[in-house]
Amino acid sequence: MELGYARVSTSKQDLTRQIDALRKAGVDPANIYVDKKSGATTERPGLQALLSYAREGDVIVVHTLDRLGRTVRDTLNLIHDLHQRGIGFRNLADPIRIDSTNPDDPMGQLAVVLLALFGQMERTYAVERAAHARTVATEKGRRTGRPSVVTDAQLAYATQLREGGATIAEITDKTGLTRSTLYRHLPSRPPETLTADIPQSEDRKTPTPVAASSSPAAGPSACPTCGYEPATRRDLVPHRADLATIWLHLGDRGDLREARHCARCQPHGHVLVVSCTRCGDGPLVTGADSGTDEIPASVRDWLTQQDWVVDSDLLCPNHS
Repeated sequence: MELGYARVSTSKQDLTRQIDALRKAGVDPANIYVDKKSGATTERPGLQALLSYAREGDVIVVHTLDRLGRTVRDTLNLIHDLHQRGIGFRNLADPIRIDSTNPDDPMGQLAVVLLALFGQMERTYAVERAAHARTVATEKGRRTGRPSVVTDAQLAYATQLREGGATIAEITDKTGLTRSTLYRHLPSRPPETLTADIPQSEDRKTPTPVAASSSPAAGPSACPTCGYEPATRRDLVPHRADLATIWLHLGDRGDLREARHCARCQPHGHVLVVSCTRCGDGPLVTGADSGTDEIPASVRDWLTQQDWVVDSDLLCPNHS
């Protein structure tokens, strides 16, 4: 079965030309999926529905290659994934036609090779441009990256609180900043000074993990690790911000476990912050080997699997 896909970048643009070309190529109008989204966004429900529906032996048809992805690399990865699933692909109007259903077509095979080359060049140039831009900005005394969510006054207050012996939990409560934000901005200090976040008293109740709880099913905002869920809207915002941070737990044997934590169950001790050089986002690493500034091999492997660039500057999937 042939399945068509058409996309325009804005709601003001018209899909008619692409749809007509797909129909003339023999694609049933009932099998044409469409999106009116920018290529820069990953939210393309039409494409996702198409990829979910397509089965081995089907062929996906597009008017031109640029309808598929944000970049050459994205397009190439998608074509590769389709090939792995036994799904064919062909384009209609590009100067070089690709028809993966015809393995004897030398031009189609050459086009895929050229796409791979251009994808690598695109990635290399992006890294070089980003590095050059940061160098120029630094030389001019400008701050690089996205605007900080922490003001100088907040950071000074947080630093003052910690120098006065306040715990991370106390600082987050008084400043309104999340733990992950504090870990990224406050200078590191020995782990033993970070281990008194919750007063140790007989009245303190340890949160019961969701899996072990006999209470009704936890709500959508419950911490997946300890089951804690805020009772007020005021506490819900920082709680959600904490859960948005990915924690990577390193084992003694180099194994890696991914987790989400709320303020009550976040790990103590040294935390290695992994940040994209463009936007500052990234996971927090704790456990064995997290006490150094070098990113452990298992963490690098995890980043690579998540489509990070790790061979030069660290770049998250949104900026790679």
